[in-house]
Amino acid sequence: MDRNAQKQYNKQAMKAKVLIILPSDKFLHRQILEGILAYGSKRGPWQFHFETGDRYEQGLGKGRRWGCTGIIAMVREAKQLAELIGTKIPAVFINPPVMKNAKGRKPPQWATFVTRDQENVGTTAAEYFLSRGYRNFAFVGTPCSEPAEWCERRLYGFRRRLLGEGLNCFSFSASSPEVASDFDKESIELIAWLKSLPPQTALYAPWDRRALQIIGLCLDAGISVPGSIAILGTDNDEVLCESVSPSLSSIALDGCTAGTLCAQLLDAHMRGLKVEPLVDLAFPRIATRQSTDEMQVPDAFLAKALALVRKDLSVTHTIAELASAVGISKRTLEMKANLILGTTLKAEIDRIRLNEAVRLISNTNMSMQSIAERCGFCCASHLNTRFKTIFGHNPSVFRYQPPK
Repeated sequence: MDRNAQKQYNKQAMKAKVLIILPSDKFLHRQILEGILAYGSKRGPWQFHFETGDRYEQGLGKGRRWGCTGIIAMVREAKQLAELIGTKIPAVFINPPVMKNAKGRKPPQWATFVTRDQENVGTTAAEYFLSRGYRNFAFVGTPCSEPAEWCERRLYGFRRRLLGEGLNCFSFSASSPEVASDFDKESIELIAWLKSLPPQTALYAPWDRRALQIIGLCLDAGISVPGSIAILGTDNDEVLCESVSPSLSSIALDGCTAGTLCAQLLDAHMRGLKVEPLVDLAFPRIATRQSTDEMQVPDAFLAKALALVRKDLSVTHTIAELASAVGISKRTLEMKANLILGTTLKAEIDRIRLNEAVRLISNTNMSMQSIAERCGFCCASHLNTRFKTIFGHNPSVFRYQPPK
């Protein structure tokens, strides 16, 4: 970019006036806003007008009078989406609703739809529990009489992944809309339902606040967490997750990164650059805490062998060494793994190492070489090769990038 072009670019950035329509009642939404504001401060600083969506008409009217040059919005109704698109102002829409009579899902050239694959979030929860040896599963959705679409999609992804293993899950439903809208009444039914679940059940709640309710009810009813029921939430609101005992494991959706991405896309639109019409938010990660901190393996020999592996992943054990340590033959140990885990012991050990590598990449600033050594890979290059083979991406894809 030459000097004159750079000056024009900076001038446009300074003039950016961005209307943000975003609910602020959830931790994830506040993270998204944080990412947007951080990017705008660095680029401009941009000027912002913020609306939660409760006073939508005033927000759009204000934006027009104000000379709005860009929009980032999360709206719930197709009518609102259509009106915003109709302004022809460069825009980024987060998880937009489906518009009636729309030709496909692609937005016009001045807008981008950024969507979260909600089914993938549910699938991630199922794979997490499967990897920890669970064979009994349950799901508790949002505490309302009419479940939100995102909740239903997460349940679908959760259940579909389990069905792929020949497994099913119990799903809680209140007896009536009246009960569903009154937690005092619903809690009575929930406790009875929780008590009816088989021992060692893995329960997924697609929202941290709901998961906290379930932990509280389990404690009230004398149900051990995670001994009898392991509980996983979603959003990884760290204040909430650490506010209970046992602390809550949760799927982190990295809202700050999503907000930064939305701001980058809008920036490109406002500069007249070609932008992808549809962008997916990828790679949810899981923060393991006490509420799921157990591995369910119904065989003492195999459980002991896997415990030895997990004790220090930097130590490379052969199958023969593990078998000798637990007191059975190599062949017997391998047969137990195939029968109980549905895979080879070598593949299970590799999966454990890779999962720990993903956790360290996502949650720490450790170098790839240090992570490779910690997880039992000979070097960063070997780790990189395994990631490409298993995930189809470099390890750096999983690295959390805070907004700058």
